[in-house]
Amino acid sequence: MSQSSGAHNCRHSREGGYTAEEYVRRPDHTPQTGQDESEKYILALQTDPAHHKAVTALRTQHFPANINKLSAHVALFRALPGSQLPVIQSAIQHLVHHQEPFPISTGEPFPMTHGVGLHVHAEPAALIFRTLKEQWDGFLSKQDQSFRAHYTIQNKVQSSVAQKSLVEIRSGPHRFEGSTGTVTGLSLYLYDRGYWTLKHTYPFRAEKEADKAHVVDPIDPEEWPSLGAASTPK
Repeated sequence: MSQSSGAHNCRHSREGGYTAEEYVRRPDHTPQTGQDESEKYILALQTDPAHHKAVTALRTQHFPANINKLSAHVALFRALPGSQLPVIQSAIQHLVHHQEPFPISTGEPFPMTHGVGLHVHAEPAALIFRTLKEQWDGFLSKQDQSFRAHYTIQNKVQSSVAQKSLVEIRSGPHRFEGSTGTVTGLSLYLYDRGYWTLKHTYPFRAEKEADKAHVVDPIDPEEWPSLGAASTPK
């Protein structure tokens, strides 16, 4: 997402970790449009089901259960302004028409300020980011000026908990053996005070031609039965 998956600012607890009492967008996550944006969008990679399931299982194992309402994701942009939605959608549609599916694989885990991230190897994702950034640079938030492909496996925990998880993921008896898969398209989500709502999926060219695009939605009512609908807090 860092780009950490923390696209919102949570209140600190007295122990030094985070609580889920309140979600507030930080100033560097605000689009530079010169106006108040009532709607903001997230653009993320869409992957095949097996890879998505493997990384989500790891996140579920380590992310604090009381605030883990989202499955694994790699976000390209986290605060796209609703006022520019026609421009945004046009650029995405043009890009996916010329983009073929490409491999994705997980790398080494790394420490985050309040959690653990997982490096991602998916070289074309960086090119996609740069291509879209060139077209949207005038209104992007400070956060969206850079991109580092990664999964957030754990966040909003005390440093001692994060260090223990990092060791377990790297070398523990249940260490993560890694996952490979395919990026099949892009997904656009509406951000609403910590919630993500899927608005549109954009399969890459080869997926369209084969008529086999599979939407991998972090908001899956079967996977997240407590939600009961298609809205998920980040």
